[in-house]
Amino acid sequence: MMAEVDGTKRTGSQMQFDKTPENSPYLRFLAREFGRRGTDLRRELSNKTQVHGRLEKLKLNGAGLGLPQQHHFLKNAEDITPEVLGDKAALKFAHGWSARGVMLLERTGPESYFDHLSLREMTVEEIREAQKNAAASFRRKKTTWIVEELLAGPQPGTLPFDYKFYMFQGQIGMVSQIDRNSGPIRNAFFDGNFRPLTNERDFRLSPSKVQPAAPLVPRSAAMLSRWAIELSKLTDAPFVRVDLYDTFAGPHFGEFTFSSGAEFKGTIRFSNALIETFDDLFLDAERRLSGEHVARPDNWSTLIESADEAALTQQPMVGAQEYERLAHYLYNFGELGGFRLAEAQTQLAEEGADPAINERLARAHSAAAHWVRANRGPAKAPEPATFGGALRQARKDHPPLDRLVRTARRPVRLLRRAAAKASSR
Repeated sequence: MMAEVDGTKRTGSQMQFDKTPENSPYLRFLAREFGRRGTDLRRELSNKTQVHGRLEKLKLNGAGLGLPQQHHFLKNAEDITPEVLGDKAALKFAHGWSARGVMLLERTGPESYFDHLSLREMTVEEIREAQKNAAASFRRKKTTWIVEELLAGPQPGTLPFDYKFYMFQGQIGMVSQIDRNSGPIRNAFFDGNFRPLTNERDFRLSPSKVQPAAPLVPRSAAMLSRWAIELSKLTDAPFVRVDLYDTFAGPHFGEFTFSSGAEFKGTIRFSNALIETFDDLFLDAERRLSGEHVARPDNWSTLIESADEAALTQQPMVGAQEYERLAHYLYNFGELGGFRLAEAQTQLAEEGADPAINERLARAHSAAAHWVRANRGPAKAPEPATFGGALRQARKDHPPLDRLVRTARRPVRLLRRAAAKASSR
């Protein structure tokens, strides 16, 4: 028996997770790309030292995609110094993947930094040694490190959330939300319409490496989606993961990924039903690349892609401070923050927001709130650990005998009263 829930096919009540590259064109592509690193164009777009130059030319209604400012390119780990890093910096091994060799550093002393990824304070010498080890774990003989701007966003925590768009030539198959403010990292997923997916139904995480998180619809979801669509069509691949950040200044580019190590190595596994959805999108994308006409479905991707550039770039958003407060509550405490975000999004219709786009985003915020209610529920403050509180809890857990007797006799008394009324009629 096959049902469709939230636009995703589901077979039966028990999800299976046993798809392999042999029976999935999407997984087969990932395995092939992970081993060979694809075409010349894919290698060029994956090159973190060069891709910014190519993307600087892209414009939507005259506005460019945010690109983290790259301050330095280093050939030797010994060149990593406090003068180069400054007070805050993202340090990346240019030829790495799966976050190996990435450090998000904030100065704590003349020769020490706190790494927000490993949650460790490190001396500059320890940073150098860690980077040498990261470089040695890859096969490339040439080494390059990038020192770039450390971004900030309105999501909870010091680091902005990383939104990874699973793209199939203009169609969003899924969005992965990565929170690197904790260890292990925390991960939530949305389908292509920004509706939350569920752990152990749609995906399965390796708990020692990744923890589930509450879904948080990004403040600039519309523009993030449009940029993901535009960037995916730059490639010659039926699938690419476009990594973007939702910052205070709007969407910022992260990287192109043609084969995700997390899926290839099994850190994250998707249900057979979700993989089948990816397979359908993958085959449609292959047909588009070959020049064949493929009808666009009536979904979020098509709505965003067909939207007028000027109207989309001027689409009003929930205020940064309001979003920050409500997102913090939704993510850490309970669903009320999501319902308030949905209300704030709905009110933007009065400020000229596109009705169709705004309505979908309001529904997405509401869906995130319902997900939190179903999967976690609101946090409740514990009663203070006082003698009186302990006594009240003990009385609640172990009521006195006379109360138990009164409770047990109550149904008998009610029956007697009912019988007496009936006999008097």
